Amino acid sequence: MKRNIAVFVGVLALAGACRESLSAPSEDQLVAGTAQPVQNLITGIIAQDRASTISFAYLLYPEGLARNSIRLDPNEPRFTSELIGVPIDPSDFIGGSGWTGWYAEIRAANQFITGPSAAALSPGDKAAAVGFVQTLKALDYIRVVELRDSLGAVIQGADPNVTDPFRTKTAVLAYISAVLDSGYANLTAASTSASMPFTVPSGYALNGDYSQTANVAALNRGLKGEVEVYRGLDHQSPCTACFATAITALNTALTGISATPSASDLAIGPYYQFNPSAPESFSNPFVDNHIYLTDNFVQSIMPGDLRSSKIVKAANLSANIAGLQLSYRDPITDPGNLANLVRPIPIARNAQFFLLRAQAEAETGNLVAATADVNAVHVGEGGLPPYATFAGVADARAAILYEYRYSFIYDGPHHLITARQYGIINKAYVTQPGMPSLASDPSHANDPLQTVLPVPANEAQARGNDVTPKP
Repeated sequence: MKRNIAVFVGVLALAGACRESLSAPSEDQLVAGTAQPVQNLITGIIAQDRASTISFAYLLYPEGLARNSIRLDPNEPRFTSELIGVPIDPSDFIGGSGWTGWYAEIRAANQFITGPSAAALSPGDKAAAVGFVQTLKALDYIRVVELRDSLGAVIQGADPNVTDPFRTKTAVLAYISAVLDSGYANLTAASTSASMPFTVPSGYALNGDYSQTANVAALNRGLKGEVEVYRGLDHQSPCTACFATAITALNTALTGISATPSASDLAIGPYYQFNPSAPESFSNPFVDNHIYLTDNFVQSIMPGDLRSSKIVKAANLSANIAGLQLSYRDPITDPGNLANLVRPIPIARNAQFFLLRAQAEAETGNLVAATADVNAVHVGEGGLPPYATFAGVADARAAILYEYRYSFIYDGPHHLITARQYGIINKAYVTQPGMPSLASDPSHANDPLQTVLPVPANEAQARGNDVTPKP
């Protein structure tokens, strides 16, 4: 896929250094084709991943599409109207977002994997570094697919001068699975390198130490399980056998974690961390007094659920915007709490892996195991009494959706993805009490019921408007 980015890895190294407060060479020292310090290249890749993911496109827009949260801004009604009322414009800031940054990192990852800097490392260190980068590369592809689903995505080829075609979701997921397997093979081959041959940001050690090769390998297997669940529930080409593969991978990811985990066990994973002070000047972007929870989200939580702490009455009641007036928020969005500026956001964590395994178990009929894995989150984070064994797959799916909804609000599009997989975003869903309903269309007669962001207009134009996914 063609990108006009000169001396790309070097630029990322410089940008990443200021974001993560790690040293980088001066721009004069960056010469295409020469070996750059591994630390600076990795810093750039990690920083680009954070910059791309910590955005409204990935963390907020899916909550609007799933009717969990809306940003009500009188100066920018598209946050409301396009996510609910009308199809998203692929040429504006909502329709064009959540794309370029991840492909920028994918290209940088490809250059690192094949470049002279990795080649200069010892065999063990090279295997560890390449495995780490392959895992982040796969994660970025996962995020593109999560936001575009059946619209497909582009598999970045080796030649940056070639505009690569759109591929089907099925093809892209198979490719991601293979990238993860290659990364895992490298991580497990790095027997002489117990830790990464570079420094990672402090957020990677908040809940588990992801400078350690073994922990990155466990993360890799968790992502592998995620991709295999996606493949199993792919509407276009469902892969029943993928559920067993997912369970195997997730078993590895959760090795050593109790079957009845504590909240701290469920929080284990690498995190994005923030620093509002110079020179980084990068705060948590969800500190925003325009972000509200929907009434349905507020009204649907179970009595006694500890996650009700995520729901408080807003000091600033929202104005009537596009027919919506909301009055609750998650306290993490409150600008009055300065601690929110540095609140870390998980990249992936064990609670997600338990729910992914529950999804795979439920679809294969192992309702006892699915119940146990749902209860890991239901009890461990919700503080609720455990479910009795699910009577059927429908019961398991409903419980899984509930846990994603309340454990992962603003952590990623997990509830939207699962609702999309289970096909529940329909008229019955969006007309439930407390769901957003525009005054101009209270019956949602023209609601497109969107569950994905569109293909960005510039990507379509680069391909002569041929964005039909190819196998």
